Amino acid sequence: GVKMALKVLNEYYAKSDKAHGSADGAGSSIIGLLEVCESDFSKTLAEITSTEESAAASYEQESKENEVEKTTKTLDVKYKAKEAASLDKATAESSSDRSSVQAELDAVLEYLSKIEEQCIAKP
Repeated sequence: GVKMALKVLNEYYAKSDKAHGSADGAGSSIIGLLEVCESDFSKTLAEITSTEESAAASYEQESKENEVEKTTKTLDVKYKAKEAASLDKATAESSSDRSSVQAELDAVLEYLSKIEEQCIAKP
């Protein structure tokens, strides 16, 4: 838009016939103002483009990091679940072993008390 306006005005005021000679001063100031606007627009556009590219790169980097972290945490959950199942199994086995050993101990203690009754002299 601004570039097109500059082109049209430059062509208009560059013509050899000076039918609008009195407007030359106003035309050059308008052209100057449009050139400043065009320069500012170009600079702003370059800054916005750079900022957008930087934000996109940052987003991509963050997305990759999040994906890696998600995968890591998913695997951690999987391994922790396996570990918990293994610990539950070990606890159940230990509890069963304890029950068996306790029953065996009770039987041995009962046998011991019977033997002690036979071995100890009574007055």
